[in-house]
Amino acid sequence: MKKSPDAASGGIPSSQIMLLTKVKETIKKYSMLNPGDRVLVAVSGGPDSVCLLGVLRVLAKDLDLTLHVAHLDHLFRGKESADEAVFVAELAKTFNIPATIEKFDVPAYCRERGLSSQEGARKVRYDFLQRTAMMSDSAHIATGHTANDQAETFLMRLIRGAGASGLSAIPPVRDNIIRPLIDITREEVLDYLKRTGLAFATDPSNTKPLYTRNRIRMEVLPVLQRFNPRIVATLAAEAGQLRDEDEAVEGYCATLADSILARKENTVFVKRNEFNTLPPAFRRRLLIKAADLAGVESSGLSRIQIDEAITFMAAARTGRTMNLLAGLTIGREYDRFVISAQSGTDDFSRVILMPGVTVQSELRMEIETLVADRLPDEQEDLNYIWQALFDYDKIGPALMLRSRHPGDWFCPSGMGGKRKKIQDYFVDEKVPRRKRGLVPLLCSGEDILWVVGMRTDERFLAGADTKRILTITVRDRTVVG
Repeated sequence: MKKSPDAASGGIPSSQIMLLTKVKETIKKYSMLNPGDRVLVAVSGGPDSVCLLGVLRVLAKDLDLTLHVAHLDHLFRGKESADEAVFVAELAKTFNIPATIEKFDVPAYCRERGLSSQEGARKVRYDFLQRTAMMSDSAHIATGHTANDQAETFLMRLIRGAGASGLSAIPPVRDNIIRPLIDITREEVLDYLKRTGLAFATDPSNTKPLYTRNRIRMEVLPVLQRFNPRIVATLAAEAGQLRDEDEAVEGYCATLADSILARKENTVFVKRNEFNTLPPAFRRRLLIKAADLAGVESSGLSRIQIDEAITFMAAARTGRTMNLLAGLTIGREYDRFVISAQSGTDDFSRVILMPGVTVQSELRMEIETLVADRLPDEQEDLNYIWQALFDYDKIGPALMLRSRHPGDWFCPSGMGGKRKKIQDYFVDEKVPRRKRGLVPLLCSGEDILWVVGMRTDERFLAGADTKRILTITVRDRTVVG
């Protein structure tokens, strides 16, 4: 890590004016800021976020902004990440900008909840940013996403499979999150930092070809640049165009929903003939709206599940019903469809192969178990939903995945070994009553090891003294690839 110079000198060299002008145009184009706004700037210490802070600091007087820096040490990389926290604190002090620097044990958080490191870090980071924004009375949170991030996300989602909404990628503005550098390439960022003399930290994990995004950055984009030297700008522009078209379609579908969908409590009624004569794209979006109105998170529906539902609705006879993994029930009653949340009273159980792969048909899940004497290699799994690591020698020889039973209890990780009834845990976590019977419990005998996707029992987690590690990975069986 270089030593950051005092960049608080007056005047703006002409070589920097072009980038500053582009950022101002982006802020104006997307109505990101208003005079007098307080802005929380998320600074990791990397080049993009340091550039963001430098640019906003220069523009602050002209735009009448008050800045506050936020940095979170995830504790993934020991001394390296601790040094980055010190670097950001010193940078903020150099710029005379107040800063909030905190640390959080994200690895432990991920282990307790069975989350991937990427998913856990993202959730903890945004929780921290929102809390800090409230504390600092900031109206906006600025992040350092660039056109390269936009292009990489576009390619990543295209490879995995995504509709127009997914391919529209990173929005310049979402709620109180703004991205002033979204039209700036990483090459422009590095050039700005070089010309201003601003130092930055380098995260070595960004160079490891273990993650899909890194491989796209290091292997795919260089090949595409041979065909189009401006591929980053082209892909970012495509994402922006798709976003505009997606917003237009969403607006039209909102009008359609008013005439085709009717809601009564947590049940949605859909006019069958009007629905089935719509183009497939509109039917998909209306089904997603209906799921949300019925109280089921549409984000839990995969593309394949949505297409299966559309096919069912096109051919279903009166009285037929269909259940989806996300807790959604679709039935036909004469000239209408009835869409509602499942009651959550399902009673299911299945012995889990160990080691091996088990399919839980009721929940359309696939559970893979692996016993090893070391941690699994860290890598992105395209079909990955949840994962947890246990001490194999602390559990019995048989595992069971089942629904809840009266009197069930466990010792939630992070609570110091205190017992808690599953019923009380669901209430505290605000799990809707209708969904509680659908939450799978991983058990060994009478012991509950994992409220799957939510919290593990700390008595059985892998630790420093673990000799054999049981890795349990859960996938949605409807996802392909």
